[in-house]
Amino acid sequence: MCGIAGFISFDGRRDRAWLDALGRTMTDAMAHRGEGCRAPYVSACGTVMLCATRLAVRDRSHAGDQPMTDPTGRVVLVHNGEVYGSRSPAPPLWPRRTSCDTEFALQQVCREDDPADALRPLDGMFALAWHDTTTGRVVLARDHFGVKPLFYAFTEGGLLFASEQQVLLRTGLITPEVDAEEYLLRSWIRMDAADDHTWLRGVRSLQPAEYLVADGGRTRTHRYWRPASVDGLVEPEEIRAAFDRAIEQRSVSDVPRAAVLSGGVDSTAIAAGLTAAGVPLDGYVLRYQDGIGGSGDDVAYATEVAERLGVRLTVCDLDRHAAADLVPVLPTRLMRPLLHGAELAMHHLYGTIAGDRKVVVYSGHGADELWGYQDGRYFPVVDPLAPTYIHGRHYLTHRLHADERPVWARLVSWMAHELDVDMSVVTDRVWERTMDEYRAIKTASPLKRGRHHLMRRFLVYVNDMVDATSSTFTLEDRPVFQDVTLTELAFRCPEHLKDTNKPGSHKSLLKAALADLMPESVRHRRKQGFPTPTDPRYVQRLTELADGLGTPFGLPPLPDALRAELGVGEWMFLASSSAWLDHLAEFRTEPRSQSHGEPSRTPVALADPGARRRP
Repeated sequence: MCGIAGFISFDGRRDRAWLDALGRTMTDAMAHRGEGCRAPYVSACGTVMLCATRLAVRDRSHAGDQPMTDPTGRVVLVHNGEVYGSRSPAPPLWPRRTSCDTEFALQQVCREDDPADALRPLDGMFALAWHDTTTGRVVLARDHFGVKPLFYAFTEGGLLFASEQQVLLRTGLITPEVDAEEYLLRSWIRMDAADDHTWLRGVRSLQPAEYLVADGGRTRTHRYWRPASVDGLVEPEEIRAAFDRAIEQRSVSDVPRAAVLSGGVDSTAIAAGLTAAGVPLDGYVLRYQDGIGGSGDDVAYATEVAERLGVRLTVCDLDRHAAADLVPVLPTRLMRPLLHGAELAMHHLYGTIAGDRKVVVYSGHGADELWGYQDGRYFPVVDPLAPTYIHGRHYLTHRLHADERPVWARLVSWMAHELDVDMSVVTDRVWERTMDEYRAIKTASPLKRGRHHLMRRFLVYVNDMVDATSSTFTLEDRPVFQDVTLTELAFRCPEHLKDTNKPGSHKSLLKAALADLMPESVRHRRKQGFPTPTDPRYVQRLTELADGLGTPFGLPPLPDALRAELGVGEWMFLASSSAWLDHLAEFRTEPRSQSHGEPSRTPVALADPGARRRP
């Protein structure tokens, strides 16, 4: 893992000293993402700056540091993530100077004039930025699944980009503003709001399998890959061969490794595949304490798996005190309010792993979304022949969010009223954004369309959460199932083969392919989610925390009847929203990069949606 950032000037008004100072500011802001860095690259023409911090996991010598330039000096590249190889192998363009993947990626982009041709065959998780000094073109690119993030914003006279939104804010070149409608939309959808928007006005997220070209003051984006959606026979042997290849590609590391081991199908298969390949690793499982929620039998299953594999297992206990203490902290890393208890668990788990001096972590993110833990009725858009109360716009705007989460819906609707936002406008936008990815692949199968929506939206939400929490502790998380070959098999496979909709049948085809990697108890374990915490003491602690931080945007106190209904999720959301807004306000007094690198106290204006409130 690394952090990358840069600036592309459209008007040529920035001098080299200003660009260099900006690069150093951005590099300092990314220090937690790596161990070291080179000086920023500033182009001879004074219009492009690229910078990076590097967490070296392969070839830890300084030869792999970034920015990296090809032998001719034509292309300069910065790279976040891991590129494991290419599905279109070609001989190297020049004798390799390193064994790190950054040089491999550099050779790939130097080989092809069309960025899509360079990016499409890559296997890995990556965010790339490169400058062609001959043509002046700059390309930003994100991996097929969006495992590694890349944010950008247009500023006066240029384009600013970075691996984290905080890095953009620390430059002082953009103002942290919150749009009320966007805030309410993302709050309403909760865990399914990943698209090119963010919680901050004017800050965009490059989408999975997308690249942006900046050339001559103009920018344009292109999608370079989407899975084929033609049904065909998929045999377990094909899945197993692709899985073994994914394991082999991700097994290379020059630093200590760990595996998240929940005792489920995905994490068990990964740990078993790695140990069979001779990879030394330790396992980690989370255990909730004091009744604050979680999958209660994870430890029992993980212990059985660890003993079978001969892997040392560490149980990471999370109690209500530690969980509550994280609520005001995590929004400053996620750059959004908390929407799910998994954020707390993930942060605690990664902290323990880093404390044991591990660097690479293996996880199963993506297997559920691609291989069938959900049947049709849980997709945002389901079979067009289904009754209207579980289909389409009505399902999205009423049943899924209002009927299935009534307290959450009443809280968001109250906030909308106080912020003078029409909720029908918000829910219309929910529908429009959902349909974008639902319609993006050509297939008659509504379930396959729904699967594509999950991959392009919910999985990206998960990936952003994983990156933000793992990078806090300078860790590299490698999700094995987010592999292009495995994914193309998943989309070729008819949906009815993944789930028979019988008890214990979830991911039945995947289980058949990986059967020898897990004990029978894991194969037949029922799928578990995150239960709602019920401990009254935890609820009370969150209530006190939210009251102490005040209502978001300075809204009036909650009505007594609504307040009495709120549970853990709602109180956590309110408290974390206020903590996040307070964090944004801190950027008003942060030192800013000036034309000669001098600090400044220029205030950063924070939009006040409360000003739009009804009188």
